[in-house]
Amino acid sequence: MASVIRLRLDEILIEKQMTRRQLARQASLRPNTINDLCTRPVKCLHMRILSILCDTLQVSIQDLLILEPID
Repeated sequence: MASVIRLRLDEILIEKQMTRRQLARQASLRPNTINDLCTRPVKCLHMRILSILCDTLQVSIQDLLILEPID
């Protein structure tokens, strides 16, 4: 059975009551980068960005990423 890794960024932003723009500012990332991560299927994610997101949002990698089966 095949699976896909999904980024839960939008869900976490809702939980944290934070906008994409606020995250971009706090994480020192481009707003376009955050928007792309929230709206497009993520094919590649640099470890540095993953670390920045976890640190800024104060979540673990397990909170940010989820493994889902492909239907």
